[in-house]
Amino acid sequence: METVTTTPAEAPKPVRRRSSTRTALIAAAEAIFDETGSTSVSVEAITRRAGYTRGAFYSNFRSVDEVFFAVYEQQAELVFELLSDMLGDARSSDEPTLDDIVRGVVEGLPPEEKWYAIRSVLITRARHDEEVRMLLTAHTDHFHDTLQPLLVECLARIGLHPVIDPALFTRAVVAAHVGAVSQSVLHADTQRVRVAAVEGCILGLTRAA
Repeated sequence: METVTTTPAEAPKPVRRRSSTRTALIAAAEAIFDETGSTSVSVEAITRRAGYTRGAFYSNFRSVDEVFFAVYEQQAELVFELLSDMLGDARSSDEPTLDDIVRGVVEGLPPEEKWYAIRSVLITRARHDEEVRMLLTAHTDHFHDTLQPLLVECLARIGLHPVIDPALFTRAVVAAHVGAVSQSVLHADTQRVRVAAVEGCILGLTRAA
């Protein structure tokens, strides 16, 4: 009778927890920013809040700046998903209007000051830190490059075309919204200010075909 030799099954490999650790550290940094409004915090403050060690932190990030950039990047991805959905609705509409497009931009871009506050801090640091500047520039360029065709195509459907370079036009529209949000503490009706700023920028920088 032939003997059949079996080999023991390999022991299951331990599940890597780096992703969950990174997520917890990002959430801790975001919570600290919510409470303090500052990114000038220590590694220990973040790890203590997240319940991890310094070793866990440095296995995922090289610096506090990097973890706060991850906070900003995470928020920016959510923003773009929402913005894509909102402008996608306007683009797929049978008869889109300027109001539809403006609403898509205003409701797609966040009204929360936190997102812009973190970005403002990173911009300040970027003036003195080449690595932060390169990271922020690359991410900002990607955001605008992806938004540009959506916005320009939506406007083309209603017969409007930028009178300046489309890339510059897209940045100007986003900047108009950012400026309106920065004034939110001074106005009771921030929504109207945001709509007026975005619509005014679009009308001022486009022409009818």
